[in-house]
Amino acid sequence: MRRRTTKKEKTAGVRAIAIFSIALTTASMGASAQTWRCGNTYSDQPCEGGRTVKVDDPRSNADRKASEDATRRNESSASRLARSRQSLEREALRQAGPTTLDAGRFASNAQPLTPAEQAAQARRRKQMAEPRPTSTRFSSPSTDDEAPKETGKKKK
Repeated sequence: MRRRTTKKEKTAGVRAIAIFSIALTTASMGASAQTWRCGNTYSDQPCEGGRTVKVDDPRSNADRKASEDATRRNESSASRLARSRQSLEREALRQAGPTTLDAGRFASNAQPLTPAEQAAQARRRKQMAEPRPTSTRFSSPSTDDEAPKETGKKKK
């Protein structure tokens, strides 16, 4: 016949497991606390040609708290300055009025555009909207394995 375990025995077993797991976690944290520098990157695993880096923070809690407070003050000051700058820029835009190439046309005695001016504006808008052609000397390595072909024209 099987013996029944008491509540005290169960609690003692759970405590023993908890203490063992905490001790194991603490021991493993000490072993994995090394940081390795591998070229330009940092890792928690060793690499070929890598070296260990000391990453302990020697500051006291008071120093750390003072640094965090200073960071918060700087962030709030920066956001306050950004809001101030944005409001000044909005006000300047309101006072400046229309900002287009033909701002003079908005005056009260402005004349309508002539057909030639309308055509010139349409050409400018079309040129601004179209993507610019790529250079004839450029060839993407992924699409063309040949060297770029030289044209007879030379730039001055």
